[in-house]
Amino acid sequence: MNSTHFLGEWFDCGASINAMSDPAAIRALCVEHVMRHRLTIAYDFFTHSAHEGVIGALIAEDMHMVVRTFPARRAMNVDLYARQHRHSDIAMAFEVMDGLRDDFRPARSVLHRVQQGVESYPAGRVAVAPTQAFAGARWLAA
Repeated sequence: MNSTHFLGEWFDCGASINAMSDPAAIRALCVEHVMRHRLTIAYDFFTHSAHEGVIGALIAEDMHMVVRTFPARRAMNVDLYARQHRHSDIAMAFEVMDGLRDDFRPARSVLHRVQQGVESYPAGRVAVAPTQAFAGARWLAA
C-alpha cells in the first residue's frame, strides 16, 4: 500500500484568535477542503482543547486529518494521512494542506512528509527532509 503522511507546523498564523478558538469554524473549513475533492466523510469531531484552542479529527475515504490549534501562540499543527490509489490522491492531499494553510496564513511553516510503500524504497516508511516556507519581511531579516 502506498501512502503519504504530512505533518504541518504553522507559526504566527494571521487568522484571528477567535477563529483559531472556534471548533465549528475550523470544522467547516476542514470539511469544505475535503468535500472539494468529493471524498465521503465517515466521521468528524472538533472540540475545545485544554489550551483554549481546538482539537479535531476528520476521517474520509482513504484519508484522515487531525488539527490542533494554539491561539495564544498563534500556532497550529495539521496531521494528514492519504492512501494513494492514483497519482491524483497525493495531489489532493497537498491541495487540502495548501487550502488550510491559506486560510490560517502562517508567517512560517514547516512540512514533514513520510512516504510508505514507495516502490523505490521497498523496506517501508521513508522520511523526507522537512521543508520550510517563510513569508513576511520580519522573517527575511532573521
